[in-house]
Amino acid sequence: MGTRLADLDIRWTGTDDTTPDGHVLALGTDSAGILWLCLYAGNTPADGQFKGSLLIPPDGHKEPFLPTRTTAYGPTGAYVTSSGDQTSMLARLANLTQE
Repeated sequence: MGTRLADLDIRWTGTDDTTPDGHVLALGTDSAGILWLCLYAGNTPADGQFKGSLLIPPDGHKEPFLPTRTTAYGPTGAYVTSSGDQTSMLARLANLTQE
């Protein structure tokens, strides 16, 4: 994890009603086609401002290496949580200091 922008096929960047204040989101897929929602401090995605990401597994997947529900990972790739909704997971990532 700790996904770099260059490693993602970015589909969308911006903010929505789930975005913590002072942060921006980037939605993209990695080389395996896995969907990631990445959180960055500031108003433009930049690797140096990476706060963490949500892995969004495809519905009904059978891959044993993927979680069965959306899961949050911190900036170093360490597991943070899979409980709560997207808004609460992003808020928790925004409030991480260092892992």
